[in-house]
Amino acid sequence: MSALMLLGGGLIGCTPGHEGTYGGGQVCVDRANRENALFLKAVSPVLPSDKRVSVDEWNGCDSTDNGASLTVLVDPGLRRDQLWKAFVKAGWSPASQACAPRCRFQLVHQMDRRLVGIALEETRETGREGLWVIAAAADACWDDRGYRCG
Repeated sequence: MSALMLLGGGLIGCTPGHEGTYGGGQVCVDRANRENALFLKAVSPVLPSDKRVSVDEWNGCDSTDNGASLTVLVDPGLRRDQLWKAFVKAGWSPASQACAPRCRFQLVHQMDRRLVGIALEETRETGREGLWVIAAAADACWDDRGYRCG
């Protein structure tokens, strides 16, 4: 019976020592906080605090034990084309040059050994109206196989 419980626990990442591999619990939250701090640092040269209406952080620590993203609601005075040009001027590149064909990002930027991606989205959805910048890791170093982000 204990061997069956150990096998079952191993499949869901609950055996001792797996928090480092799967990122469960506080380890996952700490990683997500570091990731989101990196994403905010990446977009801040283009979106300083006076150009941000709100910043929302997301992490998958309660369900998938991986992943993080940052969503920034941009000042209503900025247009999408202005924002795109500002990111390009700050060194961001079209994503097709840097990440896989199924990449969901429009622009990417290298920060040290990491690749951060952004998507610009406009929505008219009630309560979420505006221009949003969604930032996340474009290097796929944190997934169901573990955390490999330096």
